[in-house]
Amino acid sequence: MGFVFSKDKNETDIAEDVVLQVNQKVKRVYWTNDKIDKFFARRSAKEIITDGTTCFMNPCLDLTLVSSYFLSSNNIEHNFVIEEHLPTKEFSFNRLHFALEFQNQNKNYTLNYKRVNEVYLSEGNYAGREDIPCVQIIKIPGENINPYKSIYRNLGYDTLEDLIKDKFKGYSLDSNINKLKQDNYKENYNQYKKRFGKELNLIIKQ
Repeated sequence: MGFVFSKDKNETDIAEDVVLQVNQKVKRVYWTNDKIDKFFARRSAKEIITDGTTCFMNPCLDLTLVSSYFLSSNNIEHNFVIEEHLPTKEFSFNRLHFALEFQNQNKNYTLNYKRVNEVYLSEGNYAGREDIPCVQIIKIPGENINPYKSIYRNLGYDTLEDLIKDKFKGYSLDSNINKLKQDNYKENYNQYKKRFGKELNLIIKQ
């Protein structure tokens, strides 16, 4: 069961409640390389909540899936958004990012686990990162996201690899996982934990 919002929430209250629940249900922690291989981008919202953890690196898919589940539990209309953007200086391959659009009082808002422990709430629909050219944005109605299914099964694919091959030809799962493993050492995690390991911080973008 999901949690239930109190009535008459405004958009900030909704975002605060979602982030509070995510803080309580899903901890950003160090994963072994074996766990990265097994779990990265392969779990449902319910599996993530049951496990109670996500990797401290690239957690936005897991956090967004769980947030979508919380919104659906309260019958809040929303879209699950997948953005593919071009390579950056730090990453030599296309990457994927995830966000949510939700409606409240006939207005649209975006909830975005943007980086480290920063969660942005902004008015309007998600338009992609401002600093990196966007390849494509895919929006899935929240009512179509089954919390018992992984993202690839929600999109009608048998495997994560099938989804990527069909929808995200510029993205490399192997490159993404190899980069995670390259950066996956305890000193890096300890530095992250010291700087960003406390609660997720909701930022209201004007």
